[in-house]
Amino acid sequence: MLEEQFIKISREILYNEIWEISAAGAAKKYNVPYAELLRLCKEVEIPIPPSGYWTKLNFGKLVEKSPLPLSSQSEVVLPINNVESRRSKRSATSKSADNVNKDDNKSKIIDSEAGVAIQADTEGQSLDEVTDENNSQLTYRTVSGQWNTYNREKLYEEVWAKPVVQVAVQYGVSDVAIHKICKSLNVPVPPRGYWARIRAGEKIKKPQLPAAKGISEKTGLKTFEGTKVPTAPKQTLSFLTEDERQKVLLEADQIQLPDENAKLHNKIRAYHSKVKEWNKNDRKSEGAQRGFKNYTDRPPFLAGVISSETLPRVYRILDALYRQVEILGGSVNDDLSLQIRNEHVSLEISEAQDEIKHEITRQEAQELIIYEDAMRHNKWASKPNIRKYDYIFNGKLRICIRQSRYFRDSEKEKVESRLGDMLIELYEESEVVRKNREAYEEEKRREAEEKRLREERRNRYNEEVDKTAALTNMAQDYDMACKIRAYINALEPKVEMKDEKTAEFIDWAKKKADWFDPTVAREDELFGEREHEKNENEKALKKAGSYWW
Repeated sequence: MLEEQFIKISREILYNEIWEISAAGAAKKYNVPYAELLRLCKEVEIPIPPSGYWTKLNFGKLVEKSPLPLSSQSEVVLPINNVESRRSKRSATSKSADNVNKDDNKSKIIDSEAGVAIQADTEGQSLDEVTDENNSQLTYRTVSGQWNTYNREKLYEEVWAKPVVQVAVQYGVSDVAIHKICKSLNVPVPPRGYWARIRAGEKIKKPQLPAAKGISEKTGLKTFEGTKVPTAPKQTLSFLTEDERQKVLLEADQIQLPDENAKLHNKIRAYHSKVKEWNKNDRKSEGAQRGFKNYTDRPPFLAGVISSETLPRVYRILDALYRQVEILGGSVNDDLSLQIRNEHVSLEISEAQDEIKHEITRQEAQELIIYEDAMRHNKWASKPNIRKYDYIFNGKLRICIRQSRYFRDSEKEKVESRLGDMLIELYEESEVVRKNREAYEEEKRREAEEKRLREERRNRYNEEVDKTAALTNMAQDYDMACKIRAYINALEPKVEMKDEKTAEFIDWAKKKADWFDPTVAREDELFGEREHEKNENEKALKKAGSYWW
């Protein structure tokens, strides 16, 4: 019997799909003939968007979504519009029963767009099987468990009851997906720092859910199945304890720019004169390009790269940051750098410049005339260096706290709106500085340890050289003592009559052998104790001159 393939889908899911991507889109998504889909929708009482619905929706006009009526039928069986199935039907009559059983024993259809896998297995271990009135076997898989239905009101309550990351885990999707769905359904979400302020005991009024514009529900595919949940993104300020982290986030939410007439931080007021004095002595001409790369010697912080008109604005920004840092236990240095978590953190602030065509001054015009006149008369003259462009400060600030990461003015917003993010970046930078400092200190400690070990090995080596040399010298002395004794032993038997003189010589020789012998180390009446460890040159016997003692 020929096996046909179907998708079994929830009536509610199909309804949401049709009102989300249109009936034609749903037909294409599930690979179902459009006319057949319309017929089935009519049969199971699924309303279809009327003519002009999508045009009105695209232009932002109010549209009405027809509700899904109650029905005793909760599921819809959609026939697959599969080319291979049609081919197999056409060729089925020409195949034998054995070939049909062999070829149709297992087939697989994957709808990648809908994320549905249909496995037709004659054993039916993982599929539901039904039989139609013609006794043809139908195989299908239910896909309702792979989809989420996002109700606007319900989602609003969920995202204001717990963080979006937890809501995302509940739905089996990422937090980014939840944010996108909330945006499409016009559902407000808590701002950054909301949960920190709630945990800190603040009472914050929850905004009301705006009136619906367009759809009130969406259907989406689950990204994570079973126990698999999305990996949470790296938490901001994760290196701090939870209490410290909440304090920083709370201060970042509460940071405010001071009034224009407010008294600035005392360190800023003290530093102001230094910047003013440096700018006064700056030898760059008016209109010259000014930036960190345009100075041979780097100017002090804020000097040379910010116009006098923009400096008050910069001071107010720094004042707001400095006061919050001090509230959190940090401090401000005399050069306007910061001590955060006992780490030295600095900022880099500059003002952008517009490039405009340079207009020649009267003095430059005179220099140019003199030069051209000299050239006409074949005289040597140096061509005046007249720049093509002037660079004018435009008031747009660029604040860099971490390497390759900065805040800057744009057409839509000023850096003042990012003060909270700047405060967080300062603390993130303090962790980078701490790691770099510890890595530097560890490298220095390792170098010092390696140097100590090298010095220790050198000392041990030299000591070993001295001991070995002393051993060699003592062995040489011992060898000499043995030679003297051997000579005495050889001499004694050959002397027939031992006269007094010979006996004295033998006794003297034995004493000298004991003086040479380091194992005896006899002290000589005239030579004293022999320094056996010294080399031959150092302990060689030499005649003394006059007054030698």
